[in-house]
Amino acid sequence: MIRINCMSRTTLKAAVLVSAFLLMVVVSGFGQQQINLTAAPTTTTLPDGTTVPMWGYSCGGVVSGSTATCAALNPASTNTTPATWSPVVITVPVGQVLTINLTNALSFTPTGATTANTSPHQS
Repeated sequence: MIRINCMSRTTLKAAVLVSAFLLMVVVSGFGQQQINLTAAPTTTTLPDGTTVPMWGYSCGGVVSGSTATCAALNPASTNTTPATWSPVVITVPVGQVLTINLTNALSFTPTGATTANTSPHQS
């Protein structure tokens, strides 16, 4: 019969807890998901036919190795020229961490002006 003294049990418990924590950190590192979004000026058409300038998010390029997805809620919005605004739907696998890479492309030309105003901190 093998007996484990009190000090050895405490050390064993600590080793098991540290090992479980490190395993969880490593697994969560593999599960990080990324998507690209762009904030940009766009337009939307109201039911009476009026076109209204606005801004919104659009999905960017797919991030290699990520299984998170981004798509326009209204797929027909991307088939117009220029593309019109639609809310985006982001899908992330359960239990995964999501990183959003946001590109700021906001700029507007005020009525009567010829030079566009860009938003602060544009990247």
